[in-house]
Amino acid sequence: MARHRTTGTVAPTGRPMEATATAGRIRSSGLAASFGGRARRRDAVYYSPSAHVGFAHYTKTAGTSLQHWFRRVLPDGELLERENPHLPVVVALDRVMVERPPSGWRRLFAGRRHAAAPRPPLIVGVIRDPFEMLVSLYEYWRRHAFPVEPEAPFILAARHGPFPEFLRMAVVDGQAPTYEWFFDVGGRAWSRTRLLDFATIDVGLRLVAREFGIDDPPPLERRNAATAGRRDLDAYRLAAGDLLAEVQRHFRWYYDEGLAVAVGAGRATRAA
Repeated sequence: MARHRTTGTVAPTGRPMEATATAGRIRSSGLAASFGGRARRRDAVYYSPSAHVGFAHYTKTAGTSLQHWFRRVLPDGELLERENPHLPVVVALDRVMVERPPSGWRRLFAGRRHAAAPRPPLIVGVIRDPFEMLVSLYEYWRRHAFPVEPEAPFILAARHGPFPEFLRMAVVDGQAPTYEWFFDVGGRAWSRTRLLDFATIDVGLRLVAREFGIDDPPPLERRNAATAGRRDLDAYRLAAGDLLAEVQRHFRWYYDEGLAVAVGAGRATRAA
């Protein structure tokens, strides 16, 4: 997969920032609570130690379906952080890329030195048309029966406000993280990151599965999906008006480069 020219971590606004600062801001800004809502055990980031593969779940990109798929094919997996259902890659790596003592005969030669993980895990994620993703998120938050009514303004805008107000908060105020920030484009695991195109997710998933030794993967079962044919995107576009240009601006990387590197997009076998 080609590396993006950006170096380091990219902030939700598209501006570079250091990885350590990113992790701190995620916790201090309330981004996790606002974007992820109330975490559920089955939705947390899934990591398989045996395959050294992690699934990074950006919201409304078939994440629930993929979580169940990964549990079937890599059952040894574990949850990295239960409290955040949409853990960004740069934080997930801090859970995986830790120094660990050598085992077996290696301990005889290592002395007191600890060996770090030799390479980042293979990171799998999905990118979706941003406007379609935001419409899906708006409808989901609007209909979802939260155990406790959320306090995050972004969620409340979807639950009680008009779509243009929610969209403005997402792309003008920057409440919706960009894909390049969430997946740490250009970061330490970028060469090991495989992004699937939501529109061709079945093709991409079969291709990526081969990289961790599964030549005949099971089909992806759709879960937590809205009723097909019910959503009128044209009506949402009409309501969005001039904010459509802001969606293009905020998610510029997706339109300029994201689809070009997505596995399975246009039936490509791999991003070169």
